[in-house]
Amino acid sequence: MFTVENSILLPTPLARVWRLIVDVDRYCDWHPFITLQSDPVDPRKVTCTYWKPGNAAPLFSATGTIVHLDRPSDFAWRTGIRGVIEVEEGYHLEKLAQGTQLTHRLSCSGLGSWLGLVILKRGFRRSLVRADELLTTHLRRGTTISRYSHRVGRHH
Repeated sequence: MFTVENSILLPTPLARVWRLIVDVDRYCDWHPFITLQSDPVDPRKVTCTYWKPGNAAPLFSATGTIVHLDRPSDFAWRTGIRGVIEVEEGYHLEKLAQGTQLTHRLSCSGLGSWLGLVILKRGFRRSLVRADELLTTHLRRGTTISRYSHRVGRHH
């Protein structure tokens, strides 16, 4: 098992950052590698689709579960095959005088995590940094853009 994380200070109110990270159906507006879709029947279930930037077709899609929802500080989901490879991705938010401290964390467990430790860990770390850069850019664009953006193909 391994965990990678990235922390950034966002000059944005905590409530605004929280609304963005828990709005799973809008991840495609800013997240470069993941599209999440909520399940209308079970609010704890999500469909996680993973993309390689620049590709029109997804790498793979899997059912996931929201495993942490502690308003307004912690949100995470998990997907994968128990014992083989499971990935948990999430956020921790902390209100500071300068804005919001966001810690983006990704943990990988199961046999597959040990086999690909070096390759996966480095790639996951780069992915977190890139996603956080795009989240920062998205937050700078304004409050209403994500709600009214058009879903035209895959981004980045």
